[in-house]
Amino acid sequence: MLDLFRKGYLVGLGLASLTREKVEEVVDELVKRGEVAEKDRPGVVDDMITRMRDEQKRLTNMLRETAQKVVVDMGVPSREQFDELLKRVERLEQAAHSRKTTAKNDPTV
Repeated sequence: MLDLFRKGYLVGLGLASLTREKVEEVVDELVKRGEVAEKDRPGVVDDMITRMRDEQKRLTNMLRETAQKVVVDMGVPSREQFDELLKRVERLEQAAHSRKTTAKNDPTV
């Protein structure tokens, strides 16, 4: 499972490192080879960048969903559940402190 996260992170990092300049270099090479017409160059660059960003978003969402599933499967409480447990502990501590204080002040308790 961690391998999936690592691979996804590396793919996302790779996509993020492909700057517009790098994309333009790739497209320029395609133009030189005759695989892309010069007049189509700007559109191809924009299309590649859009596709990269879309793919990066898709991978990010997939990793987020997988991470959430792993957390749920492991039984880790959500932030809301954790906060509720903290409040509950605080109330119990206050109640215990109140009883202790009451017991000190009232020897019959």
